[in-house]
Amino acid sequence: MSEQSIEANTSTRVRIIHLADNSGKLQVIFAYDSMLDMAALSRLTKRRFDPVANYNIEGDPLVKPNTCSTIIDSSLLTSDVIELRYSATQSYKSYTQEEFASRFKGPLTRYERIAIPVSKIECPVDDLNQDAAQMQAALGKFQSMRLQQRLEETLEVPPLPASSHRIIQLCSDENAGTDDLCDVISLDPSLSAQVISWASSPYYGVQGEIDSVEDAIIRVLGFDMVMNLALGLSMGNAFQLPKNGPRHYNDFWFSAVSHAVLMEELVRKMPSGDRPRLGHAYLAGLLHNFGYLAIAVVLPPHFGILSRYIEANAHLPSEIIEMQTLHFTKEQLGAWLLKHWGLPESIYTAVRYSKTVSYEGQHNRLAHLLYLCHQLFNDDKLDPGILNVLNLTLDEAKLCHQKVMSSSSELTKMVGLISGNK
Repeated sequence: MSEQSIEANTSTRVRIIHLADNSGKLQVIFAYDSMLDMAALSRLTKRRFDPVANYNIEGDPLVKPNTCSTIIDSSLLTSDVIELRYSATQSYKSYTQEEFASRFKGPLTRYERIAIPVSKIECPVDDLNQDAAQMQAALGKFQSMRLQQRLEETLEVPPLPASSHRIIQLCSDENAGTDDLCDVISLDPSLSAQVISWASSPYYGVQGEIDSVEDAIIRVLGFDMVMNLALGLSMGNAFQLPKNGPRHYNDFWFSAVSHAVLMEELVRKMPSGDRPRLGHAYLAGLLHNFGYLAIAVVLPPHFGILSRYIEANAHLPSEIIEMQTLHFTKEQLGAWLLKHWGLPESIYTAVRYSKTVSYEGQHNRLAHLLYLCHQLFNDDKLDPGILNVLNLTLDEAKLCHQKVMSSSSELTKMVGLISGNK
């Protein structure tokens, strides 16, 4: 087929993933704008595969046809032109349907329905007040009652430390001052040590020793920051990372701390009249992915399934995979839980809408700051509309990100204050 006739047809770009189990390997090929359905593969093969690579956004290299068992999504049979590349370092090449089929004919290759078009996957509801209903509908009537029970149990098991409850109460007290905050934090010696060590981090470049929580408040971080930092640290102490999560999520707390300090940097660059509260921005960054932990605690079997899907579909945003496997997102569940724990509305609202570029409701600046953080950490093209809402320039946003990334060694030490040896 000529180049001109190829260009005249609609092309389908494909993704290649290698899977394996104890019996051997399997290569799957499916459309890039689709999600690999691991359950469908299990039904077809009567085997339980896991991705060979732990988190491969670019996709795996093509194994020479007819040397490895290969399943190709049957939707590709309707494509006039298929774009394929042999490895992540090579360019895509266009093949006609006939050319593609001739390369993959043989006893080791078959066509099956193994992928779900992203366009057919349900979206989250628009209003966070409808989240509970969507989560209940997702698991059916019996399961929803169990989910509701588990969510309510989560308020007690694992319990939030007493210091978290006290700080949440302090957040709503407009008359609270430095002495009140110091008194609350000092009741938890471990938390006191964490706050002091955090303020002493080379990231903040303070001169001299920080030897008390009061010092951390007055000389380095400020009242609002310490209050919200202490809340985030105490909540972090209550949750352990799940053992059966996606393999690349070992850096969960590094992502949390990085988001927190980037939120801080971005807020400081905003015009003073437009800024959200610095402490709230910091806490929203620290807890932006809290729903991930909530899923692991509340729905352990579902979490294990979700983890395999995330690894196999690293090219897709997490919310798409969550909607297909759980029918709600970690942002929905995380916000639900934070709201029921009594955190400030700005925090759970920002977390809930942190992936929603069109959100224009209350606390939208905080939500958009989180969205901007996601874009910066994922090396996505920055949305000019978001920058405009936040009154930030492209250069300012990138410089903030560069500052955070250049301080990765200091941030790693700060992460150790949360994760410890847990």
